[in-house]
Order: sequence, then structure tokens, then C-alpha cells
Amino acid sequence: MFSGITYQVKWAWEQAKEYKSELILFFILEIIAIACSLYFVIWSKHAIDYAISGDKNSVDKALVLTVLFIVAGLVFKAWGAWINERTRAKMLISLQNKLIKIQMLSRWKVIKNWHTGDMQIRINNDANEIVQMIGNSFITFFITVIKLVASFALLWSMDPMLALLILAISPLFIFTKIYFKKLRAINRSLKAAESNLGKVVQENLRFRMALRALGLQNFRWRKVEDSQSDIYNLKMKLLNFSTVSQSSLKFLINVGFLLTFIWGVYKLRSDEITFGTMTAFLQLVGRIQGPLLLLMSFVPVFIKFRTAVERIEEVFKTEVEDEYVPEFINDPNELVIKNLSFKYEDNLVINDFNLRVKVGEPTAIIGSSGKGKTTLIRLLLSLIEPNRGEIYVKAEGKTVPITHNHRVNIAYVPQGDKLFSGSIKENIMTDTENVSPEKIYEVLYLSCSEFVYELPEGLNTIVGESGYGLSEGQAQRIALARALMKENSIWLFDEVTSALDQKTAETLIERLMSAAKNKIVIFVTHDLRLADKCSQSVYMQ
Repeated sequence: MFSGITYQVKWAWEQAKEYKSELILFFILEIIAIACSLYFVIWSKHAIDYAISGDKNSVDKALVLTVLFIVAGLVFKAWGAWINERTRAKMLISLQNKLIKIQMLSRWKVIKNWHTGDMQIRINNDANEIVQMIGNSFITFFITVIKLVASFALLWSMDPMLALLILAISPLFIFTKIYFKKLRAINRSLKAAESNLGKVVQENLRFRMALRALGLQNFRWRKVEDSQSDIYNLKMKLLNFSTVSQSSLKFLINVGFLLTFIWGVYKLRSDEITFGTMTAFLQLVGRIQGPLLLLMSFVPVFIKFRTAVERIEEVFKTEVEDEYVPEFINDPNELVIKNLSFKYEDNLVINDFNLRVKVGEPTAIIGSSGKGKTTLIRLLLSLIEPNRGEIYVKAEGKTVPITHNHRVNIAYVPQGDKLFSGSIKENIMTDTENVSPEKIYEVLYLSCSEFVYELPEGLNTIVGESGYGLSEGQAQRIALARALMKENSIWLFDEVTSALDQKTAETLIERLMSAAKNKIVIFVTHDLRLADKCSQSVYMQ
């Protein structure tokens, strides 16, 4: 799918270009902290040697410098960590916002390729792993290599043979191709299993009431258990693999420390080194083995990063709609659909459809299921593009072809629950500000939503996900009130009376017809009472 590690690293750094100065500063502070730690080793060695030789003045100086370097190292380390945490927080928000916007703007034909549960895993987990790698792990890797090389060089300057022995027993197997391939295969499978669980959980929570009503709760619960079992088995596989490799590493680390200790004792006994040098040996071996352990931990993080990049790149390649730029149409007098045709793949849904809707002449679109009514709505909203034909509005002697930028002119009420969690007032107002109580009452009246004022909390009544807490008919009318809040010149209502009782439906139709005299109005409906009130009815066959 990708050209390899080089491409993925370049892609990652491209995401970090806005934060390069902060990342470079973090790198510099970490280098300074390394230098301070090495000078601490050097001066602590001198302090011990001076103390043994009885050079009191030099001991005091060496101790002061020892303390100075360790404190300075801690300060630079803490400063760098603070900068890095802040930078990664900003990077994560930026990457997550890009992914969310891509999904919000993705074209209708590709939306079906993405499941909400899977996308939540990608936006949260995968994005976080990428940011962790870009903002911290990459830099930490290079810093660790520098620390390793610097410590090795200092040890070499003291005893080349010991340095070579430590290098010879280093666990370099962690960088072999076999190790990488095995770890990557397990991580890919684990990511896929986590995404599958996300899908199952999202659906189970979204339809939890329906599942109980349909008697499907046990069936869907087994899917949760099966998904969790798959994840557990893969995690155990990863744990077993990691335990074997880490145990081998720690064994070699302990062998290295023991070798250094024995080597130092024999050298100390033969007066080839001082006691200060012996302590420096032990400190430097720790500073060589510590980076090796960090490099070992970098490998699985890097494998996760590569898998996460693949998954995020798939999202980035999603076909999206151009950014929305509102274009208002002043005083439209007619909407025209001319020779319109559309097909999904090889299935022709709309064929040579024509329609004219004038201001003040409400139109009902009627047809049985699967005859293209929903497709027509998507075409009118420019969510999809026709294979042939055109849709335009006549206004002030001009013809304006409808695009997604013209949605600002359309008051659309979708079928089904389309409310957001929050208060009823928040659902009605959306991005509208400074609305008078009179305007709110007007749209509630037009939509037959006066019941809101009878609720204990009124407009501040909290609505749950997908309108939970309201009846289907109440949620439908609140969605209508939201659409009527803006002074749109075109009304497009999908099954606006489907969840209402006869009396409420008749009242709603009467109020809407009275308010629609200067609007272009289209009702997509099965309600023949509503169709009879319209100036024309069009049957889609």
C-alpha cells in the first residue's frame, strides 16, 4: 500500500511541520541534559578520586560541580518534557480535527466505507500513536542513540576492551527483520480486532432499546464477547512474544553489568584503575544499557506507528466535498429539475426526471420505497451529483445552478431522529445567535411544538442521543422547528408527518401551508392528506 518506512516517516514529519521549532527546542534541551549527565559522571569520578587522595580543595570543587550538573540536567529535562507535552497536545488536536473534518466532508458514495466505531478508534487511538511517535518517540530515539554513543565513547576513552565486550553482548537481535515482521503482523491483527469491537459496541449502544425490543440482545452481546476474546488472544500472543524478547534482553543486560563489575574488581585489585574509575565504569554501563532498553521499547511503538499511519492515510485519501462557502439566492421564484438521471453503480434509480416548483405552489413527491425519493433529496442538497441533467433556481431573471454552496437557502427536515444531545433550545438554535423569544415561539408554533413549554424544564429540557427522552413525533417536530429557525427561501421536508397522529398532522399541515406562501416548498411524503393540500403531486415510478 505504501512505498515503505521512508514514505511513512516523511508523511509523519509533514504533519509536524507547524511544530518543528518546538520539537527542535525539545531536542536541544534533551542534548543539554545528556551533556549534564555525562559531566556528572566525570566529576563524581573526580570527587571520589580526590577524596581518596586527600585533596580537600579539589573535592569541594568536584562536589559543587557534581551537584551543579545533576541539578542543571534535571531542570533542562523538566523544561524539555513540559514543552514536549504541550506540543504533542496541540499536534493531537490538529490531527484529530483534520480526520473529523474529512469524515464530515466525505462524499456520500464513500461514507458507506467508514463505520463510526472504526473511525473513533482511528481518531483517538491511531492519531494518538502517530503524535506520540512524531512528537516524542522519534526524537527520543535519536537522543537515546546520541546518549548511547556518547556513553560508549566515554567508556572507550577509559577502557577500550571493556567497551568492546559490552558492545559484543548487546541484544542487537531486536533490530532484525524477522523480529520486525512478527511484531508488525500481530499489531495489524490487533488493530483490526479493536476496530471490529468499536463497530460492535457503537451499534449496540446506538440501538440498545431496539435490540431489547427485537429480542436480539443476547445475539449482539455474544458479538461483544467474541470481539473481546479475539482482542484478548492477540494481546496474549503479543505479550508472549514481548516477554520472550524482553527476558532475553534483560538477561544480556545483567550479564553485561556483572561482567563490568568483575572486570572492574580485577582491574582495581591489580591497581590498573582507581576506585573513582570503577564507579564510573558501573555508571557508564548503566548509561549504555539504559538506552538499549529504551531502544527495545521503541521497536513495538514504531510498529504501532507504521500500522497507525497506514490506517490514517486511508482516511486522508477519502474523497471529500469542497469547503462550504454559503451563496445566498435572493428572491427565488422557481426551482427547476430538467432531464435528471442518476444511478448507483449499475442501478438506474432516477431516469429523465423533470419538475418545476414555483413560489407559493407546494409540491408533494410521492412514490413507493426504492423509487428514488431519497436520492432526489440528496441531489437537491448536492450531496451527490447527477449522471445527467440539471437542477437550478430562477431568481431575479437569472438561472442559478444548485451546488453544495446553496444549501444555506434550503430548510431541510430529514426523516427519523436527527437531534443532538443537549437542550431543546440548543437543538433549535444551532448556530443562530441573539434570537428573540418571539421568534422561538413562532417556529415552535409553526412546527406544532408548543408542548415544549409544558415540559418541567421547558426549552432547557435535556435531550439524549438521537432525541432520547422525547417521543418520535416530538423529536420530529423539534427537527422541523430547527429548520424553520432560519429564513430559508426553499423548504425540503422528508416525511414530516410520518410520526404524528391525525389531528396533529392536520394542524401542522394547515400551519405550514399558511406560512409557505412565499416559499418554494417540496414535501417528500406518503401522506395523501398532505399531498391533497399541495398545488401539485408528482409520482416517482
